[in-house]
Amino acid sequence: MRLRSGRIGLVSVDVTAPVTGGELRVTSDRVELTLSLALDRLKTRNFIMEAAARTLVKRHDAHELGYRGHGPASYSGFQVSGAAVAGDVTIDLALVITPIGAADDPMSEIELVGSANVGTVHLPLPGLGTVEDFAFDVDARLALLPAGA
Repeated sequence: MRLRSGRIGLVSVDVTAPVTGGELRVTSDRVELTLSLALDRLKTRNFIMEAAARTLVKRHDAHELGYRGHGPASYSGFQVSGAAVAGDVTIDLALVITPIGAADDPMSEIELVGSANVGTVHLPLPGLGTVEDFAFDVDARLALLPAGA
């Protein structure tokens, strides 16, 4: 899963973290999504930003991010709202889920897109310090397996 920040000074943060588990349940009237991400295994393209991100993970005891969201079912795609929780940090997050698998099995792969505003963040980087309005975008493509597979 990929998380991208807005501009922080002269840079932006582009973080990937592996999905370690999850479930998408779709009924005739409701959609529920749960996800787990291993934040302690995050990667960035910039080793300085990666060190800062890992420091934030340790500081907030946020080694794993758990997300639980739900929303109404729709034939064209789904939107879920819920909370992403990692350590002592909780962020409200809405995600749009779009089936993008092959025509014969569109639910074999989904795309997740969303964004959130975290507010004020104190970064452990010289010269950056505090970011007043930190926001990030979520962009992921995930393969799905049927229950019991």
